[in-house]
Amino acid sequence: MGADAQRFRRVMGLFATGVTVITAQYGGETRGMTANAFCSVSLEPLLLLVCIHREARMLEHIRGAGAFAVNVLSADQEAVSRHFSGAGDGAAPEFRFVPWEGGPLLVGCLGAAGCTVERVVDAGDHAIVVGRVRALHEGEPGRAPLVFWGGRYRRLQESRPVPVEAAGTFDRASARIYYEA
Repeated sequence: MGADAQRFRRVMGLFATGVTVITAQYGGETRGMTANAFCSVSLEPLLLLVCIHREARMLEHIRGAGAFAVNVLSADQEAVSRHFSGAGDGAAPEFRFVPWEGGPLLVGCLGAAGCTVERVVDAGDHAIVVGRVRALHEGEPGRAPLVFWGGRYRRLQESRPVPVEAAGTFDRASARIYYEA
């Protein structure tokens, strides 16, 4: 079957992701944007990336600031995610930012990375913003993340143990691990 934008979006939606709010402070103005196209890139140096639509105002705000923060949302912050995605019901949910290295820190987030802009790479209708991590924040332990899958917000559920019989259904001698340091 062929590839088109609608089908691509559906297939990519099968990959469960966490949800973040990207923030930046520039010209006395704080802006935030929901993003789930985010990942770590490198441990040496510490780099991450976030993908932002090239026409999004947030991209120019980040370029101007030269820095940004990635705030990882908790399961109870769905309304915050909707607000910063523009899909809210019009009434802003309760949230608060505090000044922080890289960009504003969202109070109550699971964790955050404060970054300086390392590079911006054009990639189709988006830009890949690579950030050099300058600061890290860990929120309260034990809270669940907000998850997006299949076009909807989801919540994690503990998995059930695999029965011992099922664990032995493959030939261990033929299994190979291909990642080596």
